Amino acid sequence: MSSILQSHISRTNLLRTSAAAVALLLGFGAAANAADLSIPYKAAPFMPAPSFSWSGFYLGGAVGYAWGNDHLLEYFTANNAFTGFEQRYNTSGALGGIFGGGNYQFGHTVIGVEGDIEAANLRGGWSDPLVGGAGNTVVKWQGSVRGRLGYAADSVLFYGTGGVAFGNVSHTYTNQLTGIAETTSSMRTGWTAGAGIEYAVTQNMLLRAEYRYTDYGLSRYDSVTSFPGLSGTQNLRFNTVRVGAAVKF
Repeated sequence: MSSILQSHISRTNLLRTSAAAVALLLGFGAAANAADLSIPYKAAPFMPAPSFSWSGFYLGGAVGYAWGNDHLLEYFTANNAFTGFEQRYNTSGALGGIFGGGNYQFGHTVIGVEGDIEAANLRGGWSDPLVGGAGNTVVKWQGSVRGRLGYAADSVLFYGTGGVAFGNVSHTYTNQLTGIAETTSSMRTGWTAGAGIEYAVTQNMLLRAEYRYTDYGLSRYDSVTSFPGLSGTQNLRFNTVRVGAAVKF
Protein backbone atom coordinates (compact mmCIF):
# COMPACT_ATOMS: atom_id res chain seq x y z
CA MET A 1 0.00 0.00 0.00
CA SER A 2 2.85 2.30 0.93
CA SER A 3 4.63 1.65 -2.37
CA ILE A 4 1.48 2.38 -4.40
CA LEU A 5 1.04 5.70 -2.58
CA GLN A 6 4.63 6.71 -3.16
CA SER A 7 4.34 5.87 -6.87
CA HIS A 8 1.21 8.03 -7.15
CA ILE A 9 2.96 10.93 -5.45
CA SER A 10 5.93 10.65 -7.85
CA ARG A 11 3.67 10.70 -10.91
CA THR A 12 1.83 13.72 -9.52
CA ASN A 13 5.12 15.60 -8.97
CA LEU A 14 6.28 14.72 -12.50
CA LEU A 15 3.07 16.07 -14.02
CA ARG A 16 3.36 19.26 -12.02
CA THR A 17 6.99 19.70 -13.12
CA SER A 18 6.11 19.11 -16.79
CA ALA A 19 3.22 21.56 -16.60
CA ALA A 20 5.46 24.18 -15.06
CA ALA A 21 8.04 23.68 -17.81
CA VAL A 22 5.39 24.00 -20.52
CA ALA A 23 4.03 27.19 -18.90
CA LEU A 24 7.52 28.59 -18.68
CA LEU A 25 8.18 27.89 -22.37
CA LEU A 26 4.85 29.43 -23.33
CA GLY A 27 5.69 32.51 -21.28
CA PHE A 28 9.05 32.92 -23.00
CA GLY A 29 7.33 32.55 -26.38
CA ALA A 30 4.73 35.18 -25.57
CA ALA A 31 7.39 37.55 -24.29
CA ALA A 32 9.40 37.05 -27.46
CA ASN A 33 6.36 37.75 -29.63
CA ALA A 34 5.60 40.87 -27.62
CA ALA A 35 9.21 42.02 -28.03
CA ASP A 36 9.01 41.44 -31.80
CA LEU A 37 5.84 43.49 -31.97
CA SER A 38 7.46 46.34 -30.03
CA ILE A 39 10.42 46.70 -32.46
CA PRO A 40 9.44 48.90 -35.45
CA TYR A 41 10.02 47.48 -38.94
CA LYS A 42 13.02 48.93 -40.76
CA ALA A 43 13.10 48.82 -44.55
CA ALA A 44 16.30 47.88 -46.31
CA PRO A 45 18.44 50.99 -46.92
CA PHE A 46 18.10 52.59 -50.38
CA MET A 47 21.17 52.06 -52.50
CA PRO A 48 21.55 54.86 -55.08
CA ALA A 49 22.63 54.02 -58.58
CA PRO A 50 26.41 54.28 -59.06
CA SER A 51 27.60 57.74 -60.22
CA PHE A 52 29.15 58.29 -63.65
CA SER A 53 32.82 57.38 -63.99
CA TRP A 54 35.03 59.36 -66.37
CA SER A 55 37.68 56.65 -66.48
CA GLY A 56 38.12 55.11 -69.93
CA PHE A 57 38.93 55.90 -73.54
CA TYR A 58 36.94 58.05 -75.94
CA LEU A 59 36.88 59.17 -79.58
CA GLY A 60 34.94 62.03 -81.11
CA GLY A 61 34.73 64.97 -83.46
CA ALA A 62 34.60 68.75 -83.06
CA VAL A 63 34.07 71.91 -85.11
CA GLY A 64 35.04 75.44 -84.21
CA TYR A 65 36.08 78.93 -85.14
CA ALA A 66 39.47 80.59 -84.67
CA TRP A 67 40.45 84.24 -84.61
CA GLY A 68 43.71 86.01 -83.81
CA ASN A 69 46.59 87.85 -85.44
CA ASP A 70 49.97 87.49 -87.07
CA HIS A 71 52.84 89.92 -86.58
CA LEU A 72 55.40 90.58 -89.32
CA LEU A 73 58.76 92.26 -88.65
CA GLU A 74 61.18 92.99 -91.51
CA TYR A 75 65.01 92.80 -91.31
CA PHE A 76 68.01 93.23 -93.59
CA THR A 77 69.23 89.70 -94.25
CA ALA A 78 72.93 90.67 -94.33
CA ASN A 79 73.22 92.19 -90.85
CA ASN A 80 69.88 91.24 -89.24
CA ALA A 81 69.11 94.95 -88.63
CA PHE A 82 65.46 95.90 -88.25
CA THR A 83 64.24 97.96 -91.23
CA GLY A 84 61.47 99.62 -89.24
CA PHE A 85 58.70 97.96 -91.26
CA GLU A 86 56.10 95.83 -89.49
CA GLN A 87 52.55 94.67 -90.03
CA ARG A 88 49.95 93.34 -87.58
CA TYR A 89 46.95 91.75 -89.24
CA ASN A 90 43.98 89.62 -88.24
CA THR A 91 43.60 85.95 -89.06
CA SER A 92 40.41 83.93 -88.71
CA GLY A 93 38.54 80.93 -90.05
CA ALA A 94 36.69 77.69 -89.42
CA LEU A 95 38.19 74.34 -88.47
CA GLY A 96 37.09 70.84 -87.61
CA GLY A 97 38.45 67.37 -87.03
CA ILE A 98 38.69 64.43 -84.67
CA PHE A 99 40.00 64.01 -81.14
CA GLY A 100 40.58 61.10 -78.81
CA GLY A 101 42.17 60.23 -75.50
CA GLY A 102 41.84 58.55 -72.16
CA ASN A 103 40.89 59.57 -68.62
CA TYR A 104 41.46 58.18 -65.16
CA GLN A 105 39.29 59.29 -62.24
CA PHE A 106 40.05 59.11 -58.52
CA GLY A 107 37.57 60.82 -56.27
CA HIS A 108 36.43 64.01 -57.98
CA THR A 109 39.78 64.42 -59.80
CA VAL A 110 40.18 63.40 -63.43
CA ILE A 111 43.51 63.25 -65.24
CA GLY A 112 43.99 62.38 -68.90
CA VAL A 113 45.83 62.72 -72.20
CA GLU A 114 44.23 63.86 -75.44
CA GLY A 115 45.25 64.40 -79.05
CA ASP A 116 43.48 66.02 -81.99
CA ILE A 117 43.96 66.65 -85.68
CA GLU A 118 41.95 69.23 -87.65
CA ALA A 119 41.49 70.60 -91.15
CA ALA A 120 41.58 74.39 -91.04
CA ASN A 121 40.86 77.41 -93.18
CA LEU A 122 42.54 80.08 -91.07
CA ARG A 123 43.52 83.08 -93.21
CA GLY A 124 44.64 86.69 -92.93
CA GLY A 125 46.67 89.22 -94.91
CA TRP A 126 48.03 92.73 -95.39
CA SER A 127 48.76 95.14 -98.21
CA ASP A 128 50.82 98.34 -98.12
CA PRO A 129 50.96 100.37 -101.37
CA LEU A 130 53.56 102.72 -99.85
CA VAL A 131 56.18 99.97 -99.84
CA GLY A 132 54.69 98.07 -102.77
CA GLY A 133 54.23 94.90 -100.81
CA ALA A 134 51.55 92.46 -99.64
CA GLY A 135 51.44 89.24 -97.68
CA ASN A 136 49.14 86.66 -96.20
CA THR A 137 49.04 83.76 -93.73
CA VAL A 138 47.21 80.46 -94.23
CA VAL A 139 46.80 77.52 -91.82
CA LYS A 140 45.63 74.43 -93.71
CA TRP A 141 45.65 71.91 -90.87
CA GLN A 142 46.76 71.65 -87.27
CA GLY A 143 46.81 69.34 -84.26
CA SER A 144 47.92 69.01 -80.67
CA VAL A 145 48.89 66.58 -77.92
CA ARG A 146 47.79 67.74 -74.47
CA GLY A 147 47.37 66.78 -70.86
CA ARG A 148 44.06 67.32 -69.07
CA LEU A 149 43.19 67.93 -65.41
CA GLY A 150 39.61 68.24 -64.28
CA TYR A 151 37.01 68.19 -61.53
CA ALA A 152 34.10 65.78 -61.92
CA ALA A 153 30.68 66.60 -60.48
CA ASP A 154 29.05 63.28 -61.35
CA SER A 155 28.15 63.57 -65.07
CA VAL A 156 29.69 67.03 -65.53
CA LEU A 157 33.44 67.55 -65.96
CA PHE A 158 35.22 70.90 -65.70
CA TYR A 159 38.76 70.69 -67.06
CA GLY A 160 41.88 72.56 -68.04
CA THR A 161 44.16 71.41 -70.84
CA GLY A 162 47.56 72.30 -72.29
CA GLY A 163 50.35 70.91 -74.40
CA VAL A 164 52.17 70.99 -77.72
CA ALA A 165 50.55 72.40 -80.87
CA PHE A 166 51.68 71.72 -84.43
CA GLY A 167 50.37 72.70 -87.85
CA ASN A 168 51.01 73.49 -91.48
CA VAL A 169 51.43 77.26 -91.83
CA SER A 170 52.26 79.10 -95.05
CA HIS A 171 53.22 82.73 -95.67
CA THR A 172 53.12 84.42 -99.05
CA TYR A 173 55.03 87.64 -99.84
CA THR A 174 54.15 89.58 -102.98
CA ASN A 175 56.12 92.42 -104.55
CA GLN A 176 53.38 94.59 -106.04
CA LEU A 177 55.87 96.51 -108.17
CA THR A 178 57.29 93.45 -109.94
CA GLY A 179 54.36 91.07 -109.49
CA ILE A 180 56.67 88.41 -108.07
CA ALA A 181 55.32 86.30 -105.21
CA GLU A 182 56.94 83.60 -103.15
CA THR A 183 55.42 81.25 -100.60
CA THR A 184 57.00 79.44 -97.69
CA SER A 185 55.14 76.51 -96.16
CA SER A 186 56.40 74.65 -93.13
CA MET A 187 55.42 72.56 -90.15
CA ARG A 188 55.22 74.86 -87.15
CA THR A 189 55.24 73.89 -83.50
CA GLY A 190 54.16 75.88 -80.47
CA TRP A 191 51.93 75.54 -77.46
CA THR A 192 48.22 75.58 -76.71
CA ALA A 193 46.20 75.84 -73.49
CA GLY A 194 42.61 76.36 -72.45
CA ALA A 195 39.62 75.04 -70.56
CA GLY A 196 36.32 73.34 -71.21
CA ILE A 197 33.28 71.55 -69.88
CA GLU A 198 31.95 68.10 -70.74
CA TYR A 199 28.57 66.54 -70.05
CA ALA A 200 27.83 62.82 -70.08
CA VAL A 201 24.44 62.45 -71.77
CA THR A 202 24.58 58.67 -71.24
CA GLN A 203 27.22 56.25 -70.03
CA ASN A 204 28.72 56.28 -73.53
CA MET A 205 27.85 59.66 -75.09
CA LEU A 206 29.74 62.86 -74.20
CA LEU A 207 29.19 66.47 -75.27
CA ARG A 208 31.75 69.26 -74.84
CA ALA A 209 32.47 72.95 -75.29
CA GLU A 210 36.06 74.22 -75.18
CA TYR A 211 38.20 77.34 -75.52
CA ARG A 212 41.93 77.26 -76.31
CA TYR A 213 44.68 79.77 -77.03
CA THR A 214 47.44 78.73 -79.45
CA ASP A 215 50.82 80.37 -80.06
CA TYR A 216 53.06 79.12 -82.88
CA GLY A 217 55.97 81.33 -81.85
CA LEU A 218 58.45 83.09 -84.15
CA SER A 219 59.37 81.84 -87.61
CA ARG A 220 61.83 83.48 -90.02
CA TYR A 221 61.96 83.50 -93.79
CA ASP A 222 64.74 84.92 -95.99
CA SER A 223 63.22 86.25 -99.19
CA VAL A 224 64.88 85.11 -102.42
CA THR A 225 62.73 86.41 -105.28
CA SER A 226 60.05 88.84 -104.11
CA PHE A 227 62.18 91.01 -101.77
CA PRO A 228 65.84 89.93 -102.18
CA GLY A 229 68.05 91.00 -99.30
CA LEU A 230 65.16 91.18 -96.85
CA SER A 231 63.92 88.73 -94.22
CA GLY A 232 60.76 88.55 -92.19
CA THR A 233 59.70 87.03 -88.91
CA GLN A 234 56.12 85.98 -88.22
CA ASN A 235 54.40 85.32 -84.89
CA LEU A 236 51.01 83.62 -85.33
CA ARG A 237 48.68 83.52 -82.31
CA PHE A 238 44.95 82.85 -82.14
CA ASN A 239 41.95 81.91 -80.01
CA THR A 240 39.64 79.00 -80.79
CA VAL A 241 36.23 77.89 -79.53
CA ARG A 242 34.99 74.38 -80.26
CA VAL A 243 31.97 72.19 -79.67
CA GLY A 244 32.10 68.45 -80.03
CA ALA A 245 30.72 65.02 -79.22
CA ALA A 246 32.45 61.76 -78.37
CA VAL A 247 31.77 58.10 -77.69
CA LYS A 248 33.22 56.74 -74.43
CA PHE A 249 34.33 53.12 -74.41
